[in-house]
Amino acid sequence: MRTVVIPVFLSRVAPVFDSCTKALLVTIAHGRETERNELLLRNFSFSERVTMIQRVGVTDLICCGISDVLHTMLENWGVRVIAGIAGQVEEVLAAFMADQLDQPRFRMPGHGAPNPADLA
Repeated sequence: MRTVVIPVFLSRVAPVFDSCTKALLVTIAHGRETERNELLLRNFSFSERVTMIQRVGVTDLICCGISDVLHTMLENWGVRVIAGIAGQVEEVLAAFMADQLDQPRFRMPGHGAPNPADLA
């Protein structure tokens, strides 16, 4: 089972996880979405964001941008961070579930292909 969180701005992946105000939380089991919720992150500090992510059992974070500090904090708690991803949230989620997030159309401008180890 995987639990993925994607920061949201309107219907797109939010530009920066550090300052996003809401995120989509999706639980995936056996290749299918089993649960969907919204996380409200308004005015959360870095440590509060990490605590929330840890409390709800997130295994994967997909985002456009994230600070090095927050990225490291999340990885230290076992969260796989997939950064440099842009696009419509539903398309990004579908690509993640189909192991196709490495498609060029999901790359944030200026970013190369995601690290294959991050997608494994």
